[in-house]
Amino acid sequence: MTDSRWAQASLDIGVLEFRRSIRALWRSKGRFALIALGAAVPTLIGALVVFVFADAIRGLETLSELDSVRGMVALFWLFAVFLIGQRVVSVRTRIEAEPFVLTTVSSRATAGGLVVAETLRVLAYFAPPVLLTTAVCVLLLGSPASLLVVPTTAALFAATAVVTGSAAGYVVALLVATSPFVARHKTVLGTAASLLGFGGYALFFYPQIGGVDQSSLAVLPVGWFADLALAGTGLTTTPLRWFGVGLSSAVILLVGGFLVDRLTTTLWFIEPVSVDSDGSSDGERAGELTLRRDALTTAAAPLPVPRLLSTPTRRVAEWALLRTRRDSNRLMFLMIPLFAVGSAVVNTAIQSGSIETVAAPLCAVALPWVVGSLFAMNPFGDEGAVLPVTLTAVPGRQYVRGLLVPGLLIGLPLVPLVTGLATLVSPYTLLERVGLITLSGFVTCVAVAIAPAIGMVFPRFSAISVGRSCDVIPPRMTAVALHAGLTVVPGTVLAGLVLAPELTRGALAGLFGVLPAVLSELLAAATADVVAAPADWFVALGDGIGSLDLAVLRFGGGGLVLVGGLLVAVLSYRRAIDRFEHYTTA
Repeated sequence: MTDSRWAQASLDIGVLEFRRSIRALWRSKGRFALIALGAAVPTLIGALVVFVFADAIRGLETLSELDSVRGMVALFWLFAVFLIGQRVVSVRTRIEAEPFVLTTVSSRATAGGLVVAETLRVLAYFAPPVLLTTAVCVLLLGSPASLLVVPTTAALFAATAVVTGSAAGYVVALLVATSPFVARHKTVLGTAASLLGFGGYALFFYPQIGGVDQSSLAVLPVGWFADLALAGTGLTTTPLRWFGVGLSSAVILLVGGFLVDRLTTTLWFIEPVSVDSDGSSDGERAGELTLRRDALTTAAAPLPVPRLLSTPTRRVAEWALLRTRRDSNRLMFLMIPLFAVGSAVVNTAIQSGSIETVAAPLCAVALPWVVGSLFAMNPFGDEGAVLPVTLTAVPGRQYVRGLLVPGLLIGLPLVPLVTGLATLVSPYTLLERVGLITLSGFVTCVAVAIAPAIGMVFPRFSAISVGRSCDVIPPRMTAVALHAGLTVVPGTVLAGLVLAPELTRGALAGLFGVLPAVLSELLAAATADVVAAPADWFVALGDGIGSLDLAVLRFGGGGLVLVGGLLVAVLSYRRAIDRFEHYTTA
């Protein structure tokens, strides 16, 4: 195929790739349901708001806070660029059957096809809110032109974000392919970039955190997509901005398309640098280094595993560190519950103005769960094909200890430090701050200790497809949920007893008394009063908890939770050893 037909070839490749991704998503019903809910739930909430305020929307003649709307649109565009760039780096750097495709069509057509496919994916995700916005503009604001204007605006928004994000992603991919330092530390650098990206997004989306107003982004031309989408409704009459966003989109597509073409051509036809198992790259000499440290120790750097540990324990710990650092896609699955639940908690705290109060206990409870989940949530599955060798070559006690070492090395200094920094902006007393910091260390030890046993009871051996990467074996969601329950729930109770014993007493009374009593009464109504007695028993239990002395509850109840945590940690440690020593492969 000649290069003059690259545009048609790009469209064909893009449509084919989009259809393949849809079929792959449909085969994974769980992922399909999550993505569908992510697009449908906000749209349903928006539809409910539109239904309630339909009369007010019809009466709108102008928007008083149009700069805020422009700033929000610009913020979403920048965040979309960030997410697309991450996708390109992690799973969309190359096309399927690359040797066949690149010898059949030009690299320009191939790169264009990847951009088209990603644009179609974004548009498919945007389809429900775009349909809702179009319906509001046509039916409530009386703008028939919106039938064409709103979808066109959505297409330009998606295309410009995809082209910009793809160019940024290919720049990073080229750095990984050509820079030994970036290739060796790509997981650490990628994690830092992700934290910076989400942090920058939070500064604008939550102005209560950094005092940065979204309206400050209204000067960006990409924010003028809001003006273009409302063209014809009478809410905005700024033809200059319509022309500006159209011109800006053309420039972004042309310049970004040129960069994508050049970057992919370079990336796909060069020999990437290789990082050896000892951490040295092509052209580097590490003779003096390897005289002092062996290959696995060097590869696990910069975090040193103490040499005082026995050799098998140290080897398991170094291998766990190296595996986690290199397999960044697996970490994304662990972050899903954190972002899903944590973002809701943080958003609620910010909206209520209590972020200073919530930040420290949130760090003391959530960070230990994260640290405990990083290294040992799927030990058998992480070993892969070498599991039989590991089972026969390493004693169970030393293997489990090796799995615990990375979490303790990272968690014990880091979690109390971050919690301590969070307490500096909190309204708590010095004693309460010390209690939170101590609590964070205790919960970290428990979270790390119970992870191997849970992962061994609920192992996962089958890979999950992430884009074109078919070798990602994340922990089972059952194991993740159980580990979170055994870590976060007791940690929350302990934090409540330290900071707000009265509120905690009321919550415990409701949880163990009022709620079971209500459920029992509902069941009694359906079973002719058969279970009325348990309802009275739960009411009495709730009243008893609610009447406990605060000192008794704080020290007695807290002591029971602490002892229970220690007991669970010890039993989990011994259970993991026993499970490892008696495990047999099929």
